Parts: sequence; structure tokens; C-alpha cells
Amino acid sequence: MLNSILTQAFDQYVFDRVNNILAIAGVADAKYRKALKEGESVLAQLMEIAHELETQHPELLHLVMEYEAAASLEFGLAVEIVYREGIRDSCSVCQEFANFMRKQ
Repeated sequence: MLNSILTQAFDQYVFDRVNNILAIAGVADAKYRKALKEGESVLAQLMEIAHELETQHPELLHLVMEYEAAASLEFGLAVEIVYREGIRDSCSVCQEFANFMRKQ
């Protein structure tokens, strides 16, 4: 039971921290902000084209929306995985550094 509670708390921490990091990056990192705007622009263009072609290809609009949802999910999971690995890496680096210092 404790493991489940700790897992849920850690998952929520990772989710909140990743959202916070991306929110800060959206303001502070010009390259990231530019990539976000370009992605939003491309999606808007795709949605516009899908609406224009809706009568000829009714599946197109649904397909664009499905792709956007899938791409967003993939991005979110990738960011979460990278963040978790960063935490693991930081623990390993600290251990290696401590071992190095003991040898000195």
C-alpha cells in the first residue's frame, strides 16, 4: 500500500514538474517558443485544409484531430520519460561523484 501511495505521489510530482518546466520554457526559451508557434501554425493550416475538403474527404478532419492527439500524447510521454531518466541519472552521478571523492 505504501508503495502505491509513493508511486502515485511521485507520478503526480513528475507530471506537475514537467508541466512547470514546459511552461517556463514557453516563456524563457526562444527556440522552444518558436517551435511551439510553428507547430501550432502547421496544425491550424491542416485543420483549415481539412475543413475545406470536408465534403470530398470527410475522414480528413477526424484524421488530423486524431494525429494531433496522438502526437501530443507521444510528446508528453517522451518528456516524462526523459525527466524520469534525468532523475535516475542525477542519482547515479551523485553516487559516482561520492565514490570519486572517497578515493581522493
